[in-house]
Amino acid sequence: MRPSIIADSSGLVSLISNTDQNHKIALNVARELQKTQGSIIVPGDVFSETINVIGKKISHDSAVTAGKEILNSQVFLIVEGNDEIRKKSFELFIVQAQSVSFIDCVVMAFADQFKTKSIFGFDQIFHKSKYMRLGLD
Repeated sequence: MRPSIIADSSGLVSLISNTDQNHKIALNVARELQKTQGSIIVPGDVFSETINVIGKKISHDSAVTAGKEILNSQVFLIVEGNDEIRKKSFELFIVQAQSVSFIDCVVMAFADQFKTKSIFGFDQIFHKSKYMRLGLD
């Protein structure tokens, strides 16, 4: 069984936006996963944040296209959080620096729930918290 990979919006936005500084890295990670037929778990909160960010930073049309791609992809699997993950996310959030978003804590809580250190995201907090940012660490 392949280890799980958890997506953050930073990885998904980088994959969609060809002007993003991590776009090439995100493309390479996605290509490698397609070759190995791996999948990436996208927390429901991350999906929502990703669509919002793409809509604001790029365009509504791009957000619609990205949403369709993620929803219809064989690589991405959207998983909704539960009370346990939400509480764990908030516990992590309480002890983080002001610069760390609640969604970053959701991603780390999902990683812990799925017993993985692999994250498709580029935020520094993941590296500092001993998770592996695919394509970077």
